[in-house]
Amino acid sequence: MNIKKIVIAALVITGFSVQAKASDLVAADQSIATDLCLTAASGNRAAMANQIKASGKSLQFIAKHINCNGENILAFVEQHGKKSQNMLKVLDRATHEVSITDIAKNTLKQ
Repeated sequence: MNIKKIVIAALVITGFSVQAKASDLVAADQSIATDLCLTAASGNRAAMANQIKASGKSLQFIAKHINCNGENILAFVEQHGKKSQNMLKVLDRATHEVSITDIAKNTLKQ
């Protein structure tokens, strides 16, 4: 009987700690940046895609220029986000630029 009580107490405490982390993030205003930060921290990629469309900003712009509580959105999500690794994959992908140079192109002048 004592083991059941310990297990139940552990589950209850774990549930409260998860709830406490989720309730730490409170919007200070209704700005686009605040909405993007909270949506990114929620870990919901579909909601983030909708929020990006609604903001009118590109994913690259958001990843490079949006700050949440004084830090870059990537660092904010890493520290405060749920499912942070999934959201970081989406946001971090936007910070890399690729350029292709065709070195086999024939450039003979005639």
